[in-house]
Amino acid sequence: MTDRLFAELKPDGLDELAEDGYRRRRSADLARAFATPRVKRRSRRPFLLVASAAAAGLAAATVVVASGETPAPKTQSPGVAAEPLNARSFLLAAASTALREPDGSGRYWYLRERTFAKIQNVPGEYMAKLKALLDAQKSKEAELKGDPERLAAAKKEFDRKVTELKTGGTTELPYTAFAADTRETWRPMKAGETGRSAGNQDVEVTFGSPQDEADWRAAGSPELVEKRPTTYDDDTERILSIDNPSLNLRNIADLPTGEDALRRRLDDLWKRSPNSANTDKAGYLWQTGVDLMTAPLKPGTRSALFRVLADQPVMTLEGKTSDALGRTGVALSAPTAHALTVRLIVDEQSAELLQYELAEKGKLLLRVALEDMGWSDELGKRPAG
Repeated sequence: MTDRLFAELKPDGLDELAEDGYRRRRSADLARAFATPRVKRRSRRPFLLVASAAAAGLAAATVVVASGETPAPKTQSPGVAAEPLNARSFLLAAASTALREPDGSGRYWYLRERTFAKIQNVPGEYMAKLKALLDAQKSKEAELKGDPERLAAAKKEFDRKVTELKTGGTTELPYTAFAADTRETWRPMKAGETGRSAGNQDVEVTFGSPQDEADWRAAGSPELVEKRPTTYDDDTERILSIDNPSLNLRNIADLPTGEDALRRRLDDLWKRSPNSANTDKAGYLWQTGVDLMTAPLKPGTRSALFRVLADQPVMTLEGKTSDALGRTGVALSAPTAHALTVRLIVDEQSAELLQYELAEKGKLLLRVALEDMGWSDELGKRPAG
């Protein structure tokens, strides 16, 4: 398990707990696809893929079943061309599409996500334990204020305890349950301006099986999610990528637009990443790639990113599939350290990221469907179109 995965499964903004009265835990459903209406996406020029090549490479389809398992792709149908399109070719085609995309700008960068994840803790019990850890840490930091070495050790131990708590420690719930919610964010481009997070929308809970639901009832039917919508306005600077705390919405415009230059920049960021000791470089590149794909990159940088990812040797093109919102895209996957697999679903017409997933040993842990993203000039207003 990587720190990045822990961060995705953490309460909705551990860094916001002190500011927002220990907000509810962000959770998600890995068990089913929801019948959510399709959201209109930003228009982009179509992918330049030859029809016969596309048919050859995209004949395989994958689906996610209620157990959280991903079955093997279906075999190709008779008559399909023998030369399949591979992951590298697909990403290079995406790079060409991204390069022709017009640049944009605005006052806020807007993102709407539908997040699905396995429930690791009963929220009421979790938050009580987390608050106790935070209170104890505040006292410890006050006690060790004049001793930097011991203070650093105390912070490291605190992080270890929080990580263990976030992942359920050494025990798991006696049943498998999943939750889903939608979150919208408006992040200001200008430093010091107020942004907004509107979360905990359309919360749903499902179980891995009827027996899991029966076991939950036998455990007293504890509340597994908080269903009250939340809106949080503040002017705190939010990092763009947990693996790259130096990146923000303003300085990503300085990222290189050339493939080689971007590769060197990512190598440098990897070496300085606080999580480099806990994940492999391939995992870092995919995780950072996802973060950048959901940010307002310049067209040249987005194109270069696809080319950098195309050079990764461990990719698999799974074929056409549907995301959690029912949209059709092309799935690519790659293994990372600690038996984790990252999976992307990309729109073959626009080269836009529709969904990303993290799985462990074939079992899905996290799925995030990107419903909409783009520029807005008014806080609380979605992008036009």
